[in-house]
Formats: sequence, C-alpha cells, structure tokens
Amino acid sequence: MNKKWMATLAFSALLLAACGNNEEATTANEEATADVAQTAEERLITDQLGREVAVTETDRIVTGGLLPYPSAWYFATGSGEEIVGMHPNSYSATENSILAKLAPEMLDASTAFVKNGEMNIEELMNINPDIYFELSTDEKTIEQAEKAGIPTMGVKTFDQSDAEPLATYTSWLELTSEITGKAERKDMFIEEGDAAQAIIDEKLATVDAADKPKILFLYGASADALTVTGANFFGEQWIKATGGIDVAAEAGVTGRKDVNMEQIYEWNPDIIYITNFTPAQPEDLYTNGIGSFDWSTLDAVKNKQVHKVPLGIYRWYPPSGDAPLMLKWMAQKNYPALFDYDMNEEIKAYYTKFYDYNLTDEEVDSILHPVSEAAKVTK
Repeated sequence: MNKKWMATLAFSALLLAACGNNEEATTANEEATADVAQTAEERLITDQLGREVAVTETDRIVTGGLLPYPSAWYFATGSGEEIVGMHPNSYSATENSILAKLAPEMLDASTAFVKNGEMNIEELMNINPDIYFELSTDEKTIEQAEKAGIPTMGVKTFDQSDAEPLATYTSWLELTSEITGKAERKDMFIEEGDAAQAIIDEKLATVDAADKPKILFLYGASADALTVTGANFFGEQWIKATGGIDVAAEAGVTGRKDVNMEQIYEWNPDIIYITNFTPAQPEDLYTNGIGSFDWSTLDAVKNKQVHKVPLGIYRWYPPSGDAPLMLKWMAQKNYPALFDYDMNEEIKAYYTKFYDYNLTDEEVDSILHPVSEAAKVTK
C-alpha cells in the first residue's frame, strides 16, 4: 500500500470520527434543547400568599371556596371551557345567572369535590385540575391539594384597601392575567370602574353629610338568624363609595355579625340592601314573611326602600366583573334625583362592551331581580 493511499485512509478515518462526534454532539444538543423547552413550559407564578406555584397547563381549572372566581376567570379570558370544577355555592350562582348563557359550558363543571362544605381530595384528584384556586385563609385545603401534587393558588378575598371590591377584583384579574397572558379586560375594568366612581364623586360633592341616607346591608335573613355586615367588609365600601352611612359599621360591627331585631330597630335604616347570599327578598320584609320578625316600623320598609342586590355575571355584593355597574345601581338607589341615567341601558351597554352580548329586556330584569334559588349555600 503506497503512502498516498495510506494517507487517504487515515483522512477518511478522521472524517468518520468527526462525523460520529458531530452526530453525538447534535444528539446531545437536541436533548438539551428539548430539556430547555420542557422547562420553559413550566412557569413560576407568585400567588397572593407570596408562594411560587409551578404552572404548566391551564386547560383544567378548579375553584374552591373563592366563590366568585369562576366568573373572574371568564371575565379575564372570555372563556369558561377551562372551568371543570367549582364549589357548589359558585355553581348555584352560575346556573341562576346570565353567566349560564354567556358560558353554558361552565354548567358541566363538577361540584363533587366538595363534601359537607369541605374539599374531598380524592374527588379533586379525579377531576385532575391543572390549577386549583382556593381562599388564602383555607390553609388546610391548600396543604392537602399541594401534598397531592396539584398546583394550588392561594387567593385573598380582601386586598390592601380593606375589602374594596373593585381593587380586590383587579388583584384577581392581575393574577389571572399573569397565568394566561390576557390583560385586555383587566385594563378595561380599571378604566370603567374609575370612570363610574368619578361620575358619582362629582355628583355627591353637593350632598351635605346630614342628608346622607342611613344604610344597612342584610347579609342573611332567616327565622333563626339575622346577619348584617359592617366595617372592613364589602358592604361598607359600597356604602362609602355611593354616599351613604353604614349604620352597622357606625355601631362598631366589623365583618359579618348576627344581630337581634331590637338592634335593627335602634338603627332604623333609611335603606336596606339584601345580599344574594340569602333567599330573602324585599317582599319578605314588606310582608313580615321571615319567622316572627316585625319589620313594619322601619323607615326603609315603610318607604319601600328595601332592595335585593342584583346578580349578573356573579353576585354583585362581593367583587365581580359587574362592579362598576354595582356602583351606578347603588348610587341611583341612594340618590334617585341625582343619578337619572337609565340603569337598564347602562347594563346593556356594559354587557355589549365587556361580554360581546346583547341583553334582552327580560335578561336585564333577571339581573336586577335575582331569584332566591341563586342564594343556595352548601353548609
């Protein structure tokens, strides 16, 4: 074999070795790239407890004791398909609200993971959520879900502004936007809420303190108990924002509290608002239809100033996507002479803008006069 041939063989061997090394390097690079891509799919989202939660998918969402959150997910994303499980108390609001028409797929969500008012971890695992949303204060449930390997978001019901509904809802939209990358509706919501409050503040600037109505939020009403809300709860913020005096807060009530009828007589509110967390309706007060309680001597009852809080995309008392409408509705109830806009038209315009849905007159009426069944609460 001549030297030229030997050199050619040696060179060929080097080429083969190089090709082999390149193939191995290419394979290693491809595997590394795949690993990076797989890692990139997992994102760390900081929940409202300050915990970093690893999120990979957002196709299957389950919500627990944070009752308004299914509607908040829909508000932020324009979709309810991802909601595969929700608390029964969220479900009762959904099936008896306009949300059932906006996102009928949400009625397929399971409620089986809540048993006797508590989360059942086996049933939750059967639903197989990509993310589970729970009240930040429910440490037991959050711990159970985490131990089961379920990415769990702790979400606060009150923000730093002491239960200010619009700020609280904005914080939920911010978290949802971080998870989904969709922020358009959040920005629209903030703008709409600010505009509504500015209109109200301008009108109320002419109202003397002595002329402000005394207001009571009746959270729950049954033959067994009367529950009101006071300071550091949503009712107080609605009352302040719309120019009223919270008689329960003024008397030292904080949060929710059971009171007797004598206390309500003493307060004698000018206006009573009944939340959607009780089946009670204004007619029940007008006709003394709740247990043995006599409401007839109260100014609010005598003047027919008892109002059931509306139920749109969700109950309007806690934070909801309709919060700017709650401001306008309540301001008008408190001061009908000052706020002369057509509330039906305000609701229709809002739903067209935010939900791309044209409400009928009958649907607006159902929002303004929610049925008692929507208040179903699982103990």
